[in-house]
Amino acid sequence: MNDIVVLPGGEKLSLEWKLSDPERFQRRLKAKHADNGKAGPGKKAHCLCVHQGRYLELQIRELKESYYFACMPNTTPYHRPTCPFYKPNPEQSGQAAYVDGVIKDDTEHDEVSVKLITSLKRNSPTSSETSALSPAGTRSGGKTQRRMTTLGLLHLIWERAGLHYWRPQFAGHRTDPKALRRAYATSRNIKVQRGITLDQVLCPVVSGDQGIQYFTQRTIKNHSEKLRLYVIGRLSSAQVDPYGKGYNIELSGIRDGYRMFMSISQAKWERLEKSYSRELVEFSRNEEGLSVFGLFLVTIDPIKKGKYSNFSTAQIEDAALMTTTEQLIPVESRYEAKIVELLVQKDRTFIKPLRFDAARELVRPDFILTDMGKKEGYPMEVFGLTDEKYLARKAEKEKYYARVFGVDGWWSWDASHNAPIPPLPEVSLTQAADPIS
Repeated sequence: MNDIVVLPGGEKLSLEWKLSDPERFQRRLKAKHADNGKAGPGKKAHCLCVHQGRYLELQIRELKESYYFACMPNTTPYHRPTCPFYKPNPEQSGQAAYVDGVIKDDTEHDEVSVKLITSLKRNSPTSSETSALSPAGTRSGGKTQRRMTTLGLLHLIWERAGLHYWRPQFAGHRTDPKALRRAYATSRNIKVQRGITLDQVLCPVVSGDQGIQYFTQRTIKNHSEKLRLYVIGRLSSAQVDPYGKGYNIELSGIRDGYRMFMSISQAKWERLEKSYSRELVEFSRNEEGLSVFGLFLVTIDPIKKGKYSNFSTAQIEDAALMTTTEQLIPVESRYEAKIVELLVQKDRTFIKPLRFDAARELVRPDFILTDMGKKEGYPMEVFGLTDEKYLARKAEKEKYYARVFGVDGWWSWDASHNAPIPPLPEVSLTQAADPIS
């Protein structure tokens, strides 16, 4: 990730200075503030993102003698999803289901605040609205979701870390440690409760990364006495507790020095099975190329006696699961996984819009090709069922895409009758010639 901004005149500025050297960062922005305002098209500050053959330019704004970058109006969705200035079009994902205020962007500080359905204080009820482990999409379509569930938070982490996005240059570099490092880094800019950012309560678990292990152990030490924490990682096993107390959950790497035992009660496990039956079936099949990641809301207590006195127990209070491909792209069916495999093989650039807490009635593309030279991207739909309700919904989607994008402006595959996958649309020549996209 190249977090570089080119200032008027060609000087390069590292966005890391905002934290590592804030005086220098402010000094350079102040010096270029007036120049940027006077500069004409193509001469203003810009990041390294290219859209339709041109760099995406930035504003330099002043607020109370403090300077910061801001995107030009209506351009945030066109930055790369790995760019700090990227903000997705909420109408193309499940974010469209949240009422105003559930997700609030703070442009000046590059932060987002969310209203969670769960309280993080250990002495408070787990949920403020409904029972934990509730599935997404229990309400009808439209802006109806008044709080963000654990699944919504998992999708927000994945989206802000750019893990729902793929381009050919990522091949060989999208690994669990790198992905969870990105997830932890982006969590610093997500406010989940008054005075609490997500990094203060997020515990990534992964094998072979001492830095991540340190972050997690520090979080447990500093905050587990007063707060519930979130544990995130790749599911590796779910076994019946031999003492009849529910299930024991393991994440990949949890035995690699984390000294943590995770468990879930029988009642909550049964609700997890009901809410995430498809994900657990995929996990039990152990199909090559597919994995299941989870975000678990837990209370953590140290074990004070016996041979495990240096360990801790994590009791799961709420959880969300998500099936991903080898590239860690979330998918909702094996058909979608086939499309990801094809797009990766064909060196395509695409986004997987995430569901968050939206009802299934909400129109949301399964994928969006971003290498077609189209301003809003090129939607892709995978139709996989044949029941009457699904077919009626399919007809509605077809009308919507034809009306919004044109008859030839979107792609679909009807996988329900074993039809072959149709040819993919060609890459735009403009996009193919982009040297840094």
